[in-house]
Amino acid sequence: MLKYWRVWMVVVCLVGAMFAVGGRAFFVPRNGVEITFISDSSPAKGVLQPGDVITHVNGLKVAGISDWDREAVNASGQVTLTVDGADHAFNAGGGLGINVITLERTNLELGLDIRGGTRMLLEPQGNVTREEVQQIVDILETRANVFGLREVKLQPVESSGGYLIRVETAGVQSDTLNSLLSQQGKFEAKLSRTAQLKDGKGTLQIGQGSHAIEASEGGVSIDGTPYKAGDSLELEGVTFDYVNRTESAAAFFATVYTGDDIELVYTDPQNSGIQKTASGYNFFFAILVSEEGAERFALLTRGLPSQIDLGSGERYLQEELYLFLDGKLTGPPLRISADLAGTFLQNPQIQGGREELQETTQEKLRLQTILRSGSLPTSLSAVSVSVISPTLGAGFFTSAAYAAAIAMAVVFFIVYARYRKIRIALPMIFIVAAEIAITIGIAASSDAAVWGVVLVANLVIASLAWWKLHETDMAAMAGAIAIPFMGAIFPGSWVIDLSAIGGIVAAIGTGIDDQIVIADEALHGRKEDTVSKKGVLYKIKSAFFIVFGSAATLIAAMIPLVSLGTGLVRGFAITTIVGVLVGVLITRPAYAKIVENVVK
Repeated sequence: MLKYWRVWMVVVCLVGAMFAVGGRAFFVPRNGVEITFISDSSPAKGVLQPGDVITHVNGLKVAGISDWDREAVNASGQVTLTVDGADHAFNAGGGLGINVITLERTNLELGLDIRGGTRMLLEPQGNVTREEVQQIVDILETRANVFGLREVKLQPVESSGGYLIRVETAGVQSDTLNSLLSQQGKFEAKLSRTAQLKDGKGTLQIGQGSHAIEASEGGVSIDGTPYKAGDSLELEGVTFDYVNRTESAAAFFATVYTGDDIELVYTDPQNSGIQKTASGYNFFFAILVSEEGAERFALLTRGLPSQIDLGSGERYLQEELYLFLDGKLTGPPLRISADLAGTFLQNPQIQGGREELQETTQEKLRLQTILRSGSLPTSLSAVSVSVISPTLGAGFFTSAAYAAAIAMAVVFFIVYARYRKIRIALPMIFIVAAEIAITIGIAASSDAAVWGVVLVANLVIASLAWWKLHETDMAAMAGAIAIPFMGAIFPGSWVIDLSAIGGIVAAIGTGIDDQIVIADEALHGRKEDTVSKKGVLYKIKSAFFIVFGSAATLIAAMIPLVSLGTGLVRGFAITTIVGVLVGVLITRPAYAKIVENVVK
């Protein structure tokens, strides 16, 4: 049995791929649909959340989208939804306002054509030109790439009222799209500044500059100019917002940094992270700002009074830094160490927090994404959100399985007719099926543990072969490590869509060709080669020279498409490369061993 150790490694990788793809099915209900979006007018708003699974409507089982459309889309009156095992009753007089998608039971990221997805129409506010719309699309594409959204299609659309931006994506909740893409991303860091008033008069000190303040009806006068709450003014080259006043003080916000000042957003572990707290989780990450922004910070903090925090014993400035995104606070105000007063600070730190770890991680990534992509030239509003039906339908995989079975049967009979040996033709079909499964398994997500087990099992098999049989095969040894390693460190690295399926077909074609070369060389080859062990090995080595040359040429042709291509081209290239590597590192050596023993 051990002499077929290369075949056993293929079997181990095949079993691992099956668990990597289908492991999620053990934890997912057999029936149901997944909520992707809940409108603000929906009676379920605040009760249900995107990601919840609806299994029944008014006690009737919901097996998929068709059942949901029939039972819930046009429902009226009292409607009872069974969500994650709990019943919720809603008054659907104005509609439920819930968008759903097919419940995914595998660990694969399926494309729009196969699974369906979400379509959102975004409308720029105000009159925008074609160039501004294209700029918006470019910024949104950057956000999608940084955030890690795969297969996001953005396209400007002309309408009677101007321009719209159509966003289509697979497997992404609409709330995520809305919070990430529809935000303008206008960032401002503002320092609170308080001017003390005595008998209605005071002074606002900014560096070396001094500005007289006097209380007036409905607001204050600064250097003789009246201002009301919400008004903006410029002092010492810095923009100030007048907030309000009391009998003893007038409050202002001074803009320290804006989005134009951000030059770099740090994502490395030394400058960003998440910490556990008593109330949940806090995140932090540093940014690099321009010299102008650092000079404003030094100017505005110079000479500010400080106080000691009784809890920590640290000394902080009495004024605090507030972070705004599109006019809304991103979190609690940031305290400034007294040691930083008047300093040239170019690396301020963004902080925030949430109760749950996943929410904290998503919020941190969302803020980093928006800050890295920059501000949109105008704000966007979501005009409509809808679900895209899969164009290939739910029966795609069944049809594909039938087509694959017929193709393999044809290949089997052709190969058998050529060599008249079932022990040559049948393993070829097994190897092809294994290549397909392992390639798809590497594309699965959340499967690092599965591939870790496969790696250990392969190393054990390879070690036993070296110890007991004194056999080494550099290609098979490399495959024993490389294939599980790819599955573990690149989970969900690409979407399984039509382009990926095309890549699988291309890899299968090269696989069949390579196996025919191996079989033909081993069974026929040159007349002067005897059918001795030495002769068979020589012929197989000659075949592998062709196999590796063909694989290297194909991979070299695909690499530029991975780095330069986008969308369909990139998915095709990645799948082709992975399929070829699976072949030359795992399955070809196994098939060569089978052919060698058949010939002997």
